Amino acid sequence: MKPRSVTAVYQTAARIWLTLAGLALFLPAERRLGLWLPLHLALAGAVATAISGAMQNFMLALTATPAPPAWTTWTQFGLVTAGAAAIAVGMPTSTPWLTGVGGASFVVGMGFLAWMLWRSWRRAIVKRHALPMAFYAAALAFVLVGASLGATIGARLVSGEMYLHLRSGHMTMNVLGFASLTVVGTLITLLPTVLRVRMAPWRGRAVLVLLIAGIVLQMVGWDTATTPPLALGGAVYATGALGVVTLLVATLRIERNFRPPAVAWHMVAGVGWFVTGSVLFAAALARGPSGSDSFRSTFLVAFVGGWLIQVLLGAWSYLLPMARPGHPDERRRSLAAIELAAPLQVIVLNAGLILLALRGVGMAGAVVGDVGVVLTAVGGIAALAKAWLFPLLGHVPVDTARSRAVWGDRTSG
Repeated sequence: MKPRSVTAVYQTAARIWLTLAGLALFLPAERRLGLWLPLHLALAGAVATAISGAMQNFMLALTATPAPPAWTTWTQFGLVTAGAAAIAVGMPTSTPWLTGVGGASFVVGMGFLAWMLWRSWRRAIVKRHALPMAFYAAALAFVLVGASLGATIGARLVSGEMYLHLRSGHMTMNVLGFASLTVVGTLITLLPTVLRVRMAPWRGRAVLVLLIAGIVLQMVGWDTATTPPLALGGAVYATGALGVVTLLVATLRIERNFRPPAVAWHMVAGVGWFVTGSVLFAAALARGPSGSDSFRSTFLVAFVGGWLIQVLLGAWSYLLPMARPGHPDERRRSLAAIELAAPLQVIVLNAGLILLALRGVGMAGAVVGDVGVVLTAVGGIAALAKAWLFPLLGHVPVDTARSRAVWGDRTSG
């Protein structure tokens, strides 16, 4: 399949998953198992599907290798989609066998993606982009284990304390491992691309080692139910997260001819949430499993909302118009239209997340939390609406000072 076809299939499905995740919040709490169903639809549905499609395109571009056979892409897409859907039905309906089958399907689908990555590197014509590929390889290794843990607990093959430990390990490997490492590896090339600057020199190997070591130590802590490995793992992971800031600073310091687009500001804000969340999570893990439990709501705000979903929404505002066939001027008009009210969108979304985080740590009351929910919803819906409507937005004449400063003069007409 051509890269544009892969983008169309996977990112359309990912947008559907994220839309369903938002709609699931309106279900009765008992039907959605609290926040479980919206989180599953957002992470195993939207984020995992978006990553599956984007990683295929990035790995081929970085290695200059031809695409794998189309049947492998369709098989990977089908396995991940069917797996996420089966789990979404199996858990709320208390059908363990369906949840287990869905988890197994998801794992096999990620195995196909790992094979695609291995194939690209083995046949690579260009091997100077080893670092992003290493991030992708580590991410896929974590998801194969993390998703297997999810299938195990979903099928109710374990119970009691073991269930709680595996559940924590499942979230650690999938959110901090698979999704976060993929996003960091993608930022290495995507952030300079959207800013239209060269890639900055970055000593990212040490960062990758620290992030991997932090997750492994945390897994030891969950497996043994002991505080020292958890505390050390949190500290090591937070140190690695702080290293991502050096990539951000180095890239932003490069001289550029255009103002940063909305996607860049979403990425910058996302890294801020990633680093802040990692540092605060390390402090929580220093208190052991009980500290992690008390941090759960802030964990979701920082890593899921502020980091993963925000970067995904921002990436769509660039990748979707760029993947659309047509004249470059048409794509430029779509990009320019997406910039309408984009700074306000970023501010509103992140202001809402900050209020939610303050509510989560007990520094604000219920009213502040409710305002945070409203602001987060407004900012998120605005970004998601643009991701759906960008083809129509491209027909709207846009010729503002901001659009010219970001995408150049040829944005109207």
